[in-house]
Amino acid sequence: MSQSYSATADEIKHAKWPHEIFLINLVFNHILVFASTFGVFSTFPLMVMIVPLTSFIITGYLAIKAKQVARSDESAFIKAHWKVAEKRNKHFMWLLTITCIVVGGGFWLSKMMGWSKIATIALLGGVGLLPFMVSLLVLIVLGNDSMYQARHSKLPKGASETAAA
Repeated sequence: MSQSYSATADEIKHAKWPHEIFLINLVFNHILVFASTFGVFSTFPLMVMIVPLTSFIITGYLAIKAKQVARSDESAFIKAHWKVAEKRNKHFMWLLTITCIVVGGGFWLSKMMGWSKIATIALLGGVGLLPFMVSLLVLIVLGNDSMYQARHSKLPKGASETAAA
């Protein structure tokens, strides 16, 4: 259960920022951009690399900025929301790294073993991308909940100790 906090409009704006960036990465980059680049995969196979490269840049930005906010003199409300976003961002970065290794290794293995294109895409879609997309949807729901909490001056669960300090 989240706890209420009397945040100013400026604090709310700063607390929403990490969740907005995180959701832009998940929804726009991993769903919309991926769908559009996957459509041209047969003609431009490396175009799909735009998605993980952009995602690593965004997750890197969030990680660096979260450390800066943690060391700053921002309010406990802002720090708590950045901490939640950083934790989810770190999990997402690991998830993305593992998915890239599985899919990249799968494509390499399919070339070495001479698998057909359909079998390769089906296997990598089921083993590599399906768990990633399910996790992505869960993170989108959690990110939307965090945006709601920030917008309504609520501290994330477990952040009441930080606010009291």
